[in-house]
Amino acid sequence: MTDIIYHKSRRTAWHRVHHTYLVDVGSQIDVPLMDVSKLYENCILDPPYPKIRYFEIEIEEQRDAGRKTAVFQNIFPVHANKQPDWHFLRFRIRRGDWTITERIHFPTDTGEAQWLYTDDFNILFLSSGGRHDIEMLTNLITAKLGMIAESIRNGNRIPSEFENQLACREAIGTMFSEGVDGAFREAAVYRDYGVIVTNPHEKDLPLPSAAGITAHHGRARVSPEKAAGLHVDLNDIEDLRDLSWLSN
Repeated sequence: MTDIIYHKSRRTAWHRVHHTYLVDVGSQIDVPLMDVSKLYENCILDPPYPKIRYFEIEIEEQRDAGRKTAVFQNIFPVHANKQPDWHFLRFRIRRGDWTITERIHFPTDTGEAQWLYTDDFNILFLSSGGRHDIEMLTNLITAKLGMIAESIRNGNRIPSEFENQLACREAIGTMFSEGVDGAFREAAVYRDYGVIVTNPHEKDLPLPSAAGITAHHGRARVSPEKAAGLHVDLNDIEDLRDLSWLSN
């Protein structure tokens, strides 16, 4: 069960209000992290992962020509504590405030660590049109968050968008190396252009490996008689014997 247990808003400009929501996913779940690097490729960090029950959602509400539009900003796994309620006699006169004690978002040696699913919510916002009122957007985000949390609890975690990209990249790489690249290696022009082998003892040797083909651009096997015809004496070329152009 995913519930919004805290909502705070503050005006940041005349036509802009910043909203912060604290969401409870019901129980603690493992929060996988990824390293977002400015120098290298992004990567998934190794476990163990922090166990988190609460998430902070940031939404910016803008007003333009009398119309309000909500824009998703960020989502953070957080540790949070609730202060005791205020009571007078047996009556509660004030609810205790929630305090966020830690955000799971920190710098690393190459960039910063963030929740593995952070980009999923950016894509969710953009793919759904990007123009929502505040209630519609919070419903979309909390529903998505609830699905992810439930899949983790059930042991059948939904892959993140980043993991889907890695799987797609690996599949394309495999297809290219086994299909397109293999087809090039088998092409006659790729096999036959390159080093000429004239040793008759090498005519029965197997074709070179892929590494050999890449290094030598293939091998053309010809008889010694044909190979002899390919060797030309440079002194027999009339144009090369004419050195008059040197005096020009």
